[in-house]
Amino acid sequence: MKPYLPATASFAVSGEGALNVGSDFSTCRLEETPYRRASRVDPKFRRDGYESAFDATTLWFDAVWHDGCVTLVCPRLNNLAALFKRGKVMLDAEEAKPNVRTFYRHSTVSLKCPLPPVRISLDIDGFRLETPVRIATPERFRGRNTIVTMSKDNDLRWIEDFAGFHARTQGAESILFIDNGSTTYTVSEIQGVLEHAGLDALVLRTELPFGPRGFKPYSNSELYLQTCALNAVRLRYLQEARAVLFCDIDELVLSRGAETVFDAAARAPFGYTRFSGTWRYAVEERDTSLVRHADHVFRKPGETSCPHKWCVRPGGPVGQAQWRPHTLEGFPFNWMFDSKDFTFHHCRQITTGWKRNTALSEELHLVEDVSAADLAGRRRQDVIHPRASDAPLRRLLGRAVETASRYFFGLSVVRQLATAAFMLCCFSIVLEEALDNDPPGREIAALLATVQRVSEIDPF
Repeated sequence: MKPYLPATASFAVSGEGALNVGSDFSTCRLEETPYRRASRVDPKFRRDGYESAFDATTLWFDAVWHDGCVTLVCPRLNNLAALFKRGKVMLDAEEAKPNVRTFYRHSTVSLKCPLPPVRISLDIDGFRLETPVRIATPERFRGRNTIVTMSKDNDLRWIEDFAGFHARTQGAESILFIDNGSTTYTVSEIQGVLEHAGLDALVLRTELPFGPRGFKPYSNSELYLQTCALNAVRLRYLQEARAVLFCDIDELVLSRGAETVFDAAARAPFGYTRFSGTWRYAVEERDTSLVRHADHVFRKPGETSCPHKWCVRPGGPVGQAQWRPHTLEGFPFNWMFDSKDFTFHHCRQITTGWKRNTALSEELHLVEDVSAADLAGRRRQDVIHPRASDAPLRRLLGRAVETASRYFFGLSVVRQLATAAFMLCCFSIVLEEALDNDPPGREIAALLATVQRVSEIDPF
């Protein structure tokens, strides 16, 4: 066997002003192997620098044990899925059978494991790749209104403004902050400003590339990092949060009424709401100091709305859907939960250019409008209404429906269709036997036996 190649969980950055940092995710890289991820975007749709920004060497972003299963959250595997078919996956000393699922920007590999393992390894063509397995700790954010965001080198004053605004106006209680390799401050400094803003903070760090941008219709197709990070923290930390809001440092979420976005998601039957936003601009003076969120009091008339943001109750009916920056993947009815009760201001000059080129055109025709802080103050006066306790009857009646829905929307599309067909068959049998005044139990039992035999056939 070729040399053992562990995927290191810690590393150092040397040089003047460098930070010693540790990876907070169990990331497996392929640099020392011949394997590379192939892009699925045709070269004609790739911008300059696409290849250098593309993540060809991350096999899995994180390895998480939860609910009797180890899940590898991977950048979309593409051709690398074959490694799991040809190789041997080990959880400690036990071989495990991988089940690969592919989504738009990421893939998951699930392996049944009743007890939490210490390590996971993949033996392939004489190479061994190995990382620790992280154990899910949902109690960290249990019952909390939690923000998830990813940032790189954003000014600490921007971060504090962002956190404080949502604590005051939306009732945010905690934040899971993913730092993408900032070099201008330390993790402890980020932690300090978030706590000063009034939030219980967990700051995690990764230095993987954010990803390349292509030409339409492949502008965002291979931005793997953010989607991987969202689904890794969903599994590791956020399963029992009261509600989770995903938004960026340059976005301020606003209520059009008295209800907060967290309350709306927590109390909604499906535990989910999403909403669009508008670009806001600041007119920068040459000799002024740092532009702030509060300076963004201008808008461009007739400009297209920004893509949706969302807030979800992880324990609700759609809690097992995959998270993406603007939608829930695996849930086909996102459009039904678009809400006019909330919006957000997308502040154009709150940026380091980490994710996009935001140079302002001098030809923009801007009109002055009300700032987000003024709008929030008019409606709420920075007062958060206490939570209304859920009625016991509602909890009792809703629990079974939520459990069944979470299971259903966590299935692949094929299995969702098969489950829906099975339920329709059962309903048809019950209806037919009711008309004939016969008990339907025997026919349903036979149907269940057939489904069980089919489900035991492993297609992988």
